[in-house]
Amino acid sequence: MECPLRPGQPCTLCHPEAKNGPQDCPTVALVRDDPDLAERAAALRAAHRAALRDPASQT
Repeated sequence: MECPLRPGQPCTLCHPEAKNGPQDCPTVALVRDDPDLAERAAALRAAHRAALRDPASQT
């Protein structure tokens, strides 16, 4: 399963309280609950998806 905070990377259960994946990760919950952080995370995911579609667009 992919980490929602690090696009393209797997969930490594890096937080001790994340026993099953991103769904119970407190860091992911904090980002989702903060409008500014959630917006930034969405932008990072969109940029990652765009880079996958067009590798030449990577800078």
